[in-house]
Amino acid sequence: MPMFIGAEKLSHTYMPGGPFATEALHDISFRIEKGEIVLIIGPSGSGKSTLIQHLNGLLMPTSGQVIFEDRPIGKDRKDLLLLRRRIGLVFQMPEEQFFSETVFDEVAFAPRNLGLDDETVRERVYAALKRVGLVAGQYINRHPFHLSSGQKRLVAIAAVLSLQPEVLILDEPTAGLDPSGRRSLFKLLAAFNRKEDLTVIVSTHHLEEVASLADRVLVLQEGRLVINGSADEVFSRRDELRRLGLALPEVTEIMYDLVAEGLAVNTAVYSLKEARRELNRLIRRENR
Repeated sequence: MPMFIGAEKLSHTYMPGGPFATEALHDISFRIEKGEIVLIIGPSGSGKSTLIQHLNGLLMPTSGQVIFEDRPIGKDRKDLLLLRRRIGLVFQMPEEQFFSETVFDEVAFAPRNLGLDDETVRERVYAALKRVGLVAGQYINRHPFHLSSGQKRLVAIAAVLSLQPEVLILDEPTAGLDPSGRRSLFKLLAAFNRKEDLTVIVSTHHLEEVASLADRVLVLQEGRLVINGSADEVFSRRDELRRLGLALPEVTEIMYDLVAEGLAVNTAVYSLKEARRELNRLIRRENR
């Protein structure tokens, strides 16, 4: 089967050949299918950000390769520009992407660089802001740095969506957001995936709101891919994740505690809604 996006024996060393050489990724292989939601998790310093920057060619492998649509990503500048139209990356801190005076100009930057005419650029900007739930008329003249943390994140996503990518990659997109903001953001990403068949790849350590959405989870430790599987497969390895310093979603931990108390409940539960259904099933069984 053709590979949509993935890696084969990918390794990356910062400052190779010198006294400060640091291997950030080692011999990583995986594949992601079109239309999947994929989580990349791991302790701080495990290589998550380094990995996702390889997926749209911002970083190049020291050895191995990244694959997109069955072709290795190369170093040709023209090819990389085309690739980044199709694979969009939103950095952890929105401020790292902002350099325009208004929201309109920020979101319009990429379409303008494509050489699109003014009317098409305007349509792209308004459509991208609408996709992230921002009313264009209320935001286009505001300075991006004057927005709230959640609004900045949405503008950063809109700026990438203005390219109409097929893959959206987000590096710790919930940093600085409160629980309500995190839920809203992941609900938005799920809608993109479900309604538009957008492939979504998220590097995160906030699993509460997103674990139930994931088709696949990649777990990194010290630059190595140590677990790769479905959410159910990965989160069933509770003890191993704990040894890596990773916590399951709190509601999943509660289900494990109930099993330890002798209750026959499913531990593959990642949201309060799922937990409520599972406990209602338990109650109905007990009342028979």
